[in-house]
Amino acid sequence: MKKLVVIYNPFSGRKKIKDLPKLIERHIDHSIFDVIIWPTEKADDVILLTERAIKEKADIVMGAGGDGTINQIASRLVNTGIALGVIPLGSGNGFARHFKMPLDTALAISEIGHYIEREIDTVWLNRHCMINIGGLGFDAHISSAFANKKKRGLEGYIKTITTNLNYKSRFYQIYKNGKRIWEGKAFMIAVANATQWGNNVMVHPGALPDDGEFNVVILKSFSALDFPNIVRSLIQGKLHKNKNSEVFVGSDFLIRREEEGPVHVDGEPLWLGKEISVNIEPSSLKILCHE
Repeated sequence: MKKLVVIYNPFSGRKKIKDLPKLIERHIDHSIFDVIIWPTEKADDVILLTERAIKEKADIVMGAGGDGTINQIASRLVNTGIALGVIPLGSGNGFARHFKMPLDTALAISEIGHYIEREIDTVWLNRHCMINIGGLGFDAHISSAFANKKKRGLEGYIKTITTNLNYKSRFYQIYKNGKRIWEGKAFMIAVANATQWGNNVMVHPGALPDDGEFNVVILKSFSALDFPNIVRSLIQGKLHKNKNSEVFVGSDFLIRREEEGPVHVDGEPLWLGKEISVNIEPSSLKILCHE
């Protein structure tokens, strides 16, 4: 029997969250799992409850929520040997979509018994953990702006993007193994440990979370005439091949910029300084997923 701890926010206001304990009771395989469900009461509870689960020797800690919630749990499970599980309840669910986890809540719960444990890499931006997508520039600016919005979900996210399209490119320098490999103005620098932001919007379809490397996708400064082609590339999952993009692959980079500002890890906004070190810890997190 495996000890499975589920952490969720009962105050999100969504019916699928409020019904979660009943759905788990109905659809989990009780012959495999001894299930404990812990609701959060305030923002920091996800981290505190994950640390409690570690102390109480859980076999699996499952996050019910979006990529931000999953990130908070994953950051505490690194190198513990405890597996991360996911019930995807976010607006984008990029991490879950990469691993083709069911988005239907009941099905996601019933599938848990069929998953295997798999080791993946974690990526660290100034020692802030990332398991899916992170970055600087426009998407970090959007993550920071979206965090302060009352209207959540895909509609709210799209509205935040459309009202911030006047964002100006910034100057960056990128170093690999101590050598400067790129400098210039970039609209966005995305760090991809997996394939997508969410809703099947791809950063790089070739990014793999267990190959010991990550992809750095730079969307360089572009003109208004280039914008339709960039949108088309996004829709087709080919942003990395756009003429305004440049891609680097590796395990250790340093990004320099002219001023401090927003950065995001798995959609969670941070405020960091002028230098961002990006490095990898291979095979440092266990997750539950299909083969």
